[in-house]
Order: sequence, then structure tokens, then C-alpha cells
Amino acid sequence: MIVAPTTALTTMQTGTRPASMQQIAATATSSSSTTVNISQAARDRLATQTFDTNHGATEINLDTYFTPPGSQGVDIDTVPLLMPTQQNIAALAKDVSAKMPGFLSAHGIPSAPASVTYDNMGQIQLPADYPYADAFKQALADQPSMERELRTTAALTSSMVEMNKSMPFQQEYLAANSRAEADAVVAKYSYLFSNNQHADLIALNFAANGALSLTHDGQPLALS
Repeated sequence: MIVAPTTALTTMQTGTRPASMQQIAATATSSSSTTVNISQAARDRLATQTFDTNHGATEINLDTYFTPPGSQGVDIDTVPLLMPTQQNIAALAKDVSAKMPGFLSAHGIPSAPASVTYDNMGQIQLPADYPYADAFKQALADQPSMERELRTTAALTSSMVEMNKSMPFQQEYLAANSRAEADAVVAKYSYLFSNNQHADLIALNFAANGALSLTHDGQPLALS
């Protein structure tokens, strides 16, 4: 945070002789070089947000959350799992958007891929015409916290989209007043129970400045 110059204002308020323009400029230059360092603890607090998890509303620092565990590993029973809610996905998208420019710069990559998708085997897919595909994949390998955050964002989005498909069925089934009506609702939405049910393709789309937006089968995903 830059400390604003105050000398000129102070002299006017106290009635002392006004400083010359050269003096004011000199003071501004001197003052603008003074910065306030934010402690790591303060940075951690700023990075901490409240997320919907299997443990309820939980404060999570995403930098820490996606950092690979050490040699001792983690206790999966105690780690809060992010739920596929709109709030969580919106927060992740915002965080990725903020981090992507620095991530690209740190690894010497001029621009982000237009999109990132994952195949049925969970392998990352980049556009065929993206010239920095190898460098981007290597950067993700070198910085696994970003790889985990991208993959989690895609996975939660997919889960939310697929869950939303079943909402009309659940509402109509609960509203059924007889077995016949309930059976009719099940028949109407029988495709939901098929082993061949279509799952929307989730894409993480990046603008030139690294801002992230999400689509499912090419349709924009509203996050607000």
C-alpha cells in the first residue's frame, strides 16, 4: 500500500508558508517509495473464505487447501470436501482468474489456453492450435496446486450441472399425489436412470487476461 504525500496539505492547513512545486514533487517521490509490508498471517487471512463443505460452512485458505500434502499425507476423514454449489464454484473461478496471470508469467507462458477440458479418463485436453500446450502442462506439473484447483473447479461444475438436471424430476415426484402419478414422473425422466445418460462437457474458458468463465456443452454457466 502506497503512503500518500501529505506535506502540501499539512502546510496549507497549519498556515505555514506553502511548499514550492519542487518541494511537493520531491516529497511525493520520497513518500511514494514508502510501502507497508503485509505479514504472511495477514495474507492468509485475506485468502481465507467460507465454503460449503461436507462439514458445513468452513473457512478455507485455497492456497493451503490445494497444496499437495507432505510425506505424512492427510487424513481424508478430517479434510473438508468442497460441495458442488454455485457459491463454491464462483469462488474458485474468481480465485483462478486472479492467479492465472501470475502463473503464466512465472512459467514464461505468453497466454492461457482458450479452454481447458478433461476427457473420460481425467486427462487434460487443450485446444489443438494452442502453441504453448507442452509448456502449460509442464507448468501444471511444476505447480500442482494450480492443477488441483483447475481440476476441482471442473469436477464441481460437472457435479452441479448433472445434479441440476434431476431437480425437475425430484420436484415433480414429490408433488405426485398417487402411485400412478409417481410412475408417470419416473417414466417421463427415465433417461436420468440410464447407464448411457449424457454428461455435459465442462470447459474452463480463459480470456486473454486470464479471467475464467465456465461452460457446459458450450452453454455459459451462470455463477451469480
